[in-house]
Amino acid sequence: MISTFAGTAVKRSRLNIILIAGTLAAVLIAIFFINQSKTDSPTLHQDSATEANQIVPPVENTESIPMEQPPDLWLQAYGSSTGNAAWGHAIVAPFDTLWSISTGRELFSPPAIVGDMIFLAGNDKVLRGINKNSGSQQWSRTVTCGLSGGVAADSTTVYFSGQDGYMYALNIETGSERWKAGLGYHIFTDACVFCDSLVLAGNSMGSIAALNRRTGDVVWNDTMDGLLLGPALSDSIAVFSSEAGAVGAWDIAGNTLWSRSFSSQPSAPSIKSNVVFIGFSTGKVLAFSLLTGETLWETALEGVRGRTVVSRPALVGDSLLVAGTCDGRVFCLDTGSGELLWQTEFENWVSVTPAVCDTIVYASCDDNRIHLLSLNTGFPIDAIETGSYSGTPPLIMGGVLFTGNSAGDFTAITGAVPGNSEEEE
Repeated sequence: MISTFAGTAVKRSRLNIILIAGTLAAVLIAIFFINQSKTDSPTLHQDSATEANQIVPPVENTESIPMEQPPDLWLQAYGSSTGNAAWGHAIVAPFDTLWSISTGRELFSPPAIVGDMIFLAGNDKVLRGINKNSGSQQWSRTVTCGLSGGVAADSTTVYFSGQDGYMYALNIETGSERWKAGLGYHIFTDACVFCDSLVLAGNSMGSIAALNRRTGDVVWNDTMDGLLLGPALSDSIAVFSSEAGAVGAWDIAGNTLWSRSFSSQPSAPSIKSNVVFIGFSTGKVLAFSLLTGETLWETALEGVRGRTVVSRPALVGDSLLVAGTCDGRVFCLDTGSGELLWQTEFENWVSVTPAVCDTIVYASCDDNRIHLLSLNTGFPIDAIETGSYSGTPPLIMGGVLFTGNSAGDFTAITGAVPGNSEEEE
């Protein structure tokens, strides 16, 4: 499932040894050790465009990308409004599996991490509380339908939504139910804690509900057209989008601050520095004022043919936006101007939000791999086999890459930190 890179120099060295040995016994021994190595260690897929001398990622300009600290509490999906679930330095080969679990059904929900626990929701109808260091399951809660929205958690409670139309709140230590609230119809939105007092959710018919964080009682509600996506929260403002083309912002009292309508499907929103960023199914990315909804800039990808859905953007540092598309691109824009800085093309969808560290982009592709790209240039560095097409968005914390796939496997992967002298030795 995971592999380490075998460079062309190593292959040539092995070939020379075989040729020098010149005997059938030497060949058989070489084949034995090669097969044993493949059995005992994971193997890394190398794209044809990637040469051996490109394993080490470029590190120039990394001082402009500050190292984000992971949140103590996971109050919205991806851990913050930026959509970028990555903290700390990038990791590279050699990769190894720290632990892995199999649920048997698709894993699409962005998980939450608080302390030593990771909370994982799946289409097998189960919310799991898992020790993030060992992979051991501490507790689980089964509901009546699949789970696909992002999980949120504070110091005492885990929040998640179900396709059964309920929002759930569970004790973070035991998984016992604190409350559940029926909102009618399916809920695909991410759970989030709004201004420390409310839990927000939206259903497939466009109804938004703000629930009391302690009791689950409805405090206010509103509607927008279509199946709801998001939300992203910034201070006292929540932004939702919908598959019908609506985008809007609400304050803590439930007042609509602004709303926009578009003819194409938007992604879930991301927010940074009072700017909302959204991708569209026309291959466009728009930046809006968080306070007024005014369009600040619009960028259209070139060569778009038909429907080209753009993933929720990942906002990086002070000036970069990285996203994927269903026509197989990963691209990077300047958040101030919308200028396209680079794009890299693959043979299959990149439909989930990439994770972006200080030097590397981790893009989950439906070719059953997570591709590692240089943040500076977009050039392919490496790839990790995942065993199935994209599931949960990649999440990186403490030198570990957490990833789930459509086959129901959730895996914690460790790697080396570029520039670490101990690793280089």
